[in-house]
Amino acid sequence: MDMIGQAKEADFNLAGLPVPEEGWRVLLDNDQRIVLCGEESFRWLGRRPEELLGQRLGQVLNLGLLRAYMVRGVAFRDQPVWVGDDRYYCQYLPLRRDGRPAGGCFTLLHRDQVGRGTLEVPELLVHFAEGGELAGDSLILVDTEGTISLISQTFADALELSAAEMLGRPVLEAYPNSNPSRLPVVMERGEAEEAEPHILNGRQAIVSRYPLFVDGKMVGASGKILFRDASQLLRAAEKVQVQVSQPLAKKRPARRRSAGVHCYKYDCNSIIGQSRVMKTLKERLLRIAARPSNVLLLGESGTGKELFAHAVHAASRRRSGPFVRVNCAAIPEHLLESELFGYVDGAFTGARKGGQVGKFEQAHGGTVFLDEISDMPLLMQAKLLRVLQEREITPLGGTENRSLDVRVIAATNVDLEERVRDGRFRADLYYRLNVVSLEIPPLRRRREDIYFITKHLIDNFNCSFGLAVEDLEEEAWQLLQNYDFPGNVRELRNAIESAFNLVDGPLIRAADLPDAIRRSGRGRPVEGAGAAACEQLLADVGRRSLQEILEDLERQLIVASLERAGGNKLNAAHVLGISRPGLYKKLNKYNLQ
Repeated sequence: MDMIGQAKEADFNLAGLPVPEEGWRVLLDNDQRIVLCGEESFRWLGRRPEELLGQRLGQVLNLGLLRAYMVRGVAFRDQPVWVGDDRYYCQYLPLRRDGRPAGGCFTLLHRDQVGRGTLEVPELLVHFAEGGELAGDSLILVDTEGTISLISQTFADALELSAAEMLGRPVLEAYPNSNPSRLPVVMERGEAEEAEPHILNGRQAIVSRYPLFVDGKMVGASGKILFRDASQLLRAAEKVQVQVSQPLAKKRPARRRSAGVHCYKYDCNSIIGQSRVMKTLKERLLRIAARPSNVLLLGESGTGKELFAHAVHAASRRRSGPFVRVNCAAIPEHLLESELFGYVDGAFTGARKGGQVGKFEQAHGGTVFLDEISDMPLLMQAKLLRVLQEREITPLGGTENRSLDVRVIAATNVDLEERVRDGRFRADLYYRLNVVSLEIPPLRRRREDIYFITKHLIDNFNCSFGLAVEDLEEEAWQLLQNYDFPGNVRELRNAIESAFNLVDGPLIRAADLPDAIRRSGRGRPVEGAGAAACEQLLADVGRRSLQEILEDLERQLIVASLERAGGNKLNAAHVLGISRPGLYKKLNKYNLQ
């Protein structure tokens, strides 16, 4: 049995991790004791496996400064280690089980098994012992090729990944739901970037980046996260301000002070979807969020436009400010102006004493979300246009203009261009709102996401209902996949909630789904592309060699797994039951990169 099989039996999951295929490999517990050791130990160390079991790895090898990194759960590759007078190289993958540290996998390698541009941490520590480049827990190092050579689990936690699965990946492909890493830029310019904002996993973090030089030669770059969330920096600044102002506060009456930091409700991670179209959309969202322009969200009813509005707000620099939602269709026309812009004392009969602050003023410093903007009356459209142009409001009944600092996100499920042509929506307002747009696709155009959204809903409803539903029966899955969902994600959510009221056992049956899905789903024919491909392969028997046919089949399976995984290579490797390095080899073999 190979190492991965032995590890699985010992309850260590190495699937999908970049474990070298050669070398001396051992599994360690949380105390760095050897719990699983291959027969290769005799060839490498001259010692039998049974002699090594139970010993700490540091008693067997001279780990030096690397031991401290291993204890802290840092993944690294191609690092020097000594066995007596002989110099070798090593890789370490910290492992996790149920989100907690569960030892690690250590591999000893020869020099010819590692890359040429090796970034040796012990040498770097000698040069940067007094600097901040390698300090802190949230650390990442890349070599001159931009490949991740070292990464801490604390850094990986910010991306909701494991350090082990990120090790060895190109850094420009390693950050999900994030702006691309700027470490390659730092290496190109040779200049550090300290305390800079950067979108990581849908949140605005504060990070520092440093080029690494040894004897005047560029050897790589390091990055570290100072604050995973920019609001942490704001809270820290507030605490400092309180400490500084305490002596002054004693000299004057105390007054109530608002924290000024608002918690966002959703972010980019709340958008469930692994399809290529959704990944592209989320990447576009993060780029747009970092800019200040107004945003127009387009999409059918139920596609999640409000969720996207929250995500734009959460990924923007305004994320610590308020997010105020206005449903333009739900407010009576005669109340809309006072709701949006507020009113002063005595503005009209029945007005609240002291007046009322409007939605736009409530959103000062943050974001106002105008849902169903197409239903706004033409008179109000003219007033909204002035607010967008002048960045100021005049409350109803007042004469004083009040400056505003808000970002406007508008949403509609109708064709606004058609309404402009019909004269029901002002063209100048349309262009003011449509500086940049995000079109959210209906669920029928991203059917592969039905699986991921459904699994997410099952987890949520299990908590709400106190049940332990595990999955859907195959027929129920087929019905969901075949249904068009005119109500989109909202309808899918209602369907799963309806099923939770009827389910009896760990699996949702077809009979538990709503009638509309059962009626429509069964009538749709199943695609026959797989059968056609199989027939084509059989027809090639005798025309091509067995090896050629098998390679063609393998290529088709790899393409299909990538499509099912939405282009995610790690997930595709899981689908195929192979390691990620194994998948990369096959991608190179068939020119699928």
